[in-house]
Amino acid sequence: MTIGANTILVLAGCALFGAVAGATGTFVLARRRALVSDVAGHAALPGVALGFLLGEATGLGGRSPALLFACATIAALLAALCVAPLARLRRLGDDGATATMLAGSFGLGAALLSLVQSHSSGAQGGIQSLLLGSAAAMRATDVAALAMLSFGALVALVLLARGLALVAFDEEHARVAGVPVRALDLALVVLLIACVVAGLQVAGVVLVVAFILTPAATARLFAGSLHTTAVRAAVLGATTAVGGVFASLVLDTIPTGSAMTLTAALVFFAALAVRRAPEIARRGA
Repeated sequence: MTIGANTILVLAGCALFGAVAGATGTFVLARRRALVSDVAGHAALPGVALGFLLGEATGLGGRSPALLFACATIAALLAALCVAPLARLRRLGDDGATATMLAGSFGLGAALLSLVQSHSSGAQGGIQSLLLGSAAAMRATDVAALAMLSFGALVALVLLARGLALVAFDEEHARVAGVPVRALDLALVVLLIACVVAGLQVAGVVLVVAFILTPAATARLFAGSLHTTAVRAAVLGATTAVGGVFASLVLDTIPTGSAMTLTAALVFFAALAVRRAPEIARRGA
């Protein structure tokens, strides 16, 4: 594979996405919002499908990136915000609410996707890259949009990091201290959805959430403050994103999302082995 200017841009944009995804995933795990992130990721699927159908119906074009991403953002945000009200129902609870939204979002997405695939326009070909990711299909404008969205999310995360850390460690103390817990929770959900939307074309709807959380889980295996863990997860996210995208570009048959997630998973298990090695050695002795 020849590494041209566009390939370098793609790798740089994906590295920035991986960094902000890893850092955001750290706070998502610390706040115990991993399942909510899964809901948001699955809800992006019907959002993408609705965006395509809306574009075709209005003449804007079913593959309009702005329309697809806008619909994915709205769908993911609505689904994530529905979890908390449903969880307050006495007979449902957190697990029931999350499972309901997951099943509903994915079922709706599958149904709408079948409509997209059978659409008479024949313009649905580009939708496939949003399901499993395709770095090779990215253009300079796509990379620029990815970089801008990732950079904006990273700046917001840095500004909110102290408040998010306080809420994650002791919610009741944060409330007493006057920290706006609900506003910070909403901000975290918005940041998470920004990562999901930013990573649609890179990692795909199916695996983007797994990639956001895996580098964070790897970073949490080792001791350190939440901020140190977030920095470590950002480095891991950038590294595994570049490794996965490069593997996808070289091995043309592997979708980007699969390559990135597999790379992140391999790094996790390698780190787990390193972390447990002293304990296993002590037991053997």
